[in-house]
Amino acid sequence: RWTAPVDRFLKHRRWGVAAVAGLVAITGVVLLFRLHFDFDPIHLKNQKSESVQTLYALENDPLSPPYDAEILEPGVAAAAREADVVAKLPEVAFAVSLSSFVPTDQPSKLALISDAANLLLPTLTPPQVAPAPSVAEIRTSIAACRTALEAALAKAGADPVISGFITDLRSLEATDDKTIGLLQPALISSLPDRLDDLKQLLNAGPVTLDTIPADIKRDWLSPDGTARVEVFPKGDFHKNEVLKKFFQAIMRVAPEASGSAIGIQQSSATIVHAFQTAGTSAIIVIAALLAFALRNVVDVAMVLGPLLLAGLMTVIFCVSWPYPINFANIIALPLLLGIGVAFDIYFVMNWRAGQHEPLQSPTARAVLFSALTTGTAFGSLALSHHPGTASMGVLLIVSLFGTLVCTLIILPSLLQIFHGEADDEDVD
Repeated sequence: RWTAPVDRFLKHRRWGVAAVAGLVAITGVVLLFRLHFDFDPIHLKNQKSESVQTLYALENDPLSPPYDAEILEPGVAAAAREADVVAKLPEVAFAVSLSSFVPTDQPSKLALISDAANLLLPTLTPPQVAPAPSVAEIRTSIAACRTALEAALAKAGADPVISGFITDLRSLEATDDKTIGLLQPALISSLPDRLDDLKQLLNAGPVTLDTIPADIKRDWLSPDGTARVEVFPKGDFHKNEVLKKFFQAIMRVAPEASGSAIGIQQSSATIVHAFQTAGTSAIIVIAALLAFALRNVVDVAMVLGPLLLAGLMTVIFCVSWPYPINFANIIALPLLLGIGVAFDIYFVMNWRAGQHEPLQSPTARAVLFSALTTGTAFGSLALSHHPGTASMGVLLIVSLFGTLVCTLIILPSLLQIFHGEADDEDVD
């Protein structure tokens, strides 16, 4: 009975409540066009997890972004031309085809390499290689190095780094032969491989499509002659707007393009369209069932109106917070329809049965307890460490709260307006 003053307030101020509901509805419709769908599946992962952090570290290399577009062309020459076209788009960082592995201006570059080879190769390929130093020779070198550092330290003054290094050298001098023998492999074990790599580089020759290694070529050219072009976006591809502009630019010049940047956006469009179709179909079927059960257009509107308003309230939250819709929390939207209809129809049927003080009825208590029970279950999802699951729980709670407000506040006011008797006591 403690809600009796609220019932009286909603009866006396029904037009004011309806006006506020109308403003909320208009705001929701306007903001509906600004509702954002986050199509990046990486945002559904725990951003602090090792896998996501590793991915972000790899993205610091401009040659390994996670999102790209791929275009197929009938031949290497066509692929090279397409790569040149898309590379000029402002949304594109660069484009790669098989021809990208053939350097430009090779004569001048090979001349520079030849000059470097004339200078360095005689040193890298000596006619005779001295044997590796013995343990005694290494120990003598360590002693000579220590002596030189001590002399330098005496002139330069105290230096803790050099003093520590001298201490380490004394320890090496005093150690056994086995440890001395392990010193050289530990310090310069990779040097021979580095020198071999340098010799390989200095022996570079002309590069053509025919000389490209087969394991590289087969990634870019199929046996039937179809060639691949890989295109990378420019800018921060963690932002959906960057990927969206990249997608639109590629679609204008290559409508048949594929790739991860294309796939995630086309997938999101498919999912959004599917939910739009499902939602529209559900509302139509619900309206038909209500019309059959209630046989009154106004009563059908009394049930559907607060339901749609709760959806617009959820839109206002998502846009103003902002809290984008994603692949996970979009599941919350159909649940709103079932819960909202179940709550609203109880009040409409009660009103038709003569219960004109809805908040004082056992039905209101049942609706409240049912909402609290459902909200507890949804709240457990919001506490999840998985961002996608947590976002679903948050959106379910928000939509449930909007449904409860519309059922307990808006609907009684509308029932008073359309079905209530004239009130001669509309006073403050």
